[in-house]
Amino acid sequence: MISAEEKRNLCIQEMGAELGAMYCDLNDHLLDILLIWRQYEQLFAVDEKTVELLNRTAPAFFGVIQCQLWDSVMLGVSRLTDRPESFGNKTLSIQALSALIDDAGVKVKVDAAVSQALSDVQFARTHRNKRIAHNDLVSMQNRAGNALPGASREKIREGLKSIIAVLEILNGHYRESAMLYDDMISDGGAARLVAILRNTAA
Repeated sequence: MISAEEKRNLCIQEMGAELGAMYCDLNDHLLDILLIWRQYEQLFAVDEKTVELLNRTAPAFFGVIQCQLWDSVMLGVSRLTDRPESFGNKTLSIQALSALIDDAGVKVKVDAAVSQALSDVQFARTHRNKRIAHNDLVSMQNRAGNALPGASREKIREGLKSIIAVLEILNGHYRESAMLYDDMISDGGAARLVAILRNTAA
């Protein structure tokens, strides 16, 4: 298994300095978000029996964990789809990729995929802007006509898939490979905790 530095150097060698570094950093942050989402799903999206077990064990604790994991993923996908610059500072965002791509054909594909990703995660960005990062008064008071957009597991899954699709265009073109994201996420987290709780309760 290669080190993080070796992986980064390979990306730079294959894609060029700026694009390779941006791709590598985006990929690392995406993996962090996917790891958090895996924990959420293993706790709260497997079946009702698992949720009932968590509620019997420590309802307040797991209630907090559920909300924090959910918002962390919403915040993560929002950050990865931010504008290329914010208040004069460059951001780590898929929107910054296009300016770094020399190949016209790849640029067109990436632009289209980024546009789709922005559409798919708009609900999360609205939650980030009005509820997670800021307490928008109108939204907090739930005034008529200003309700936040619906958020669901399926919407989050689609948003993550759309961000993955952007990076996979680059990975496929420059590296002639595909990232097996599911295989890269460790299972030694929430699922193990649930198994221990089941054994304890038995």
